[in-house]
Amino acid sequence: MKKLLQAIWPRPKRCSPAELAQLLQDGREWDARIQSLQGIGDAEAPLLLEAARRITEEEDKRKAGAEARATTYIAAVAALIPLMTWAIGNAAPSSTCSPGGGCFAWTAIFVLAVIYFVTAAHWALKTLSVANYHVIGVEDLVQIKEQRRNLHKILIQQTLLQGRRNRDTINLKLTFIKVAQRRFFNGLVVLGALLMLDPASRLGLIETAKNQLAAETSYFRAVPSDPSSNPQTGVAAPKEAVGSELRLRMTRQLSGNASQRP
Repeated sequence: MKKLLQAIWPRPKRCSPAELAQLLQDGREWDARIQSLQGIGDAEAPLLLEAARRITEEEDKRKAGAEARATTYIAAVAALIPLMTWAIGNAAPSSTCSPGGGCFAWTAIFVLAVIYFVTAAHWALKTLSVANYHVIGVEDLVQIKEQRRNLHKILIQQTLLQGRRNRDTINLKLTFIKVAQRRFFNGLVVLGALLMLDPASRLGLIETAKNQLAAETSYFRAVPSDPSSNPQTGVAAPKEAVGSELRLRMTRQLSGNASQRP
């Protein structure tokens, strides 16, 4: 049931206060371990620094991809909603939105599609609004030089810290953009169903389906009133038919015997 609700109305997973506290504690522990790195030799320092930079570059690519997708969804929603509004205003009247249940269903589906698109844009904006990002700035390099510290070691530590701290922010961005993507997809599915209603009504498919449903309903309502389905009459009828047939045969035999007599 939860999976079905998640598919119909996607939303991010909520963490309990205990889980959030554990995540923060794990992050602090990793920061302490990175800052206490020892034994980095001159030979392996360039290799470690290059590996740390590759990690941060991969995280930067994930961040850029999430923000690019968010911008695309916002632009798509901004183009779709005016187009849908224009289509409604210029559409010719049809049996889809004739007074009654058909118009109510059409309007409900349209409103659902709009809700999906608007909420998709909302989560895309939340993706762009997550901006807690760490970088190695000019001040850091100047401070390292002034304190005459080991440049390779400090750069390795700062780069690793940058990658670890930004990972949480990027994961949050990806969570938000996945929600936006699923809601945008649901909106497209609902919009596709909405667009299929009007051609179906113009071709008479909806009216045919209504008539077929009404006929089947009338048939099932008439079945209990059929005498053959009544337990009392259903058993007596065959007996009466058999008795009548026997009397008819006896009459024919008596007539035949009477005609054969001299």
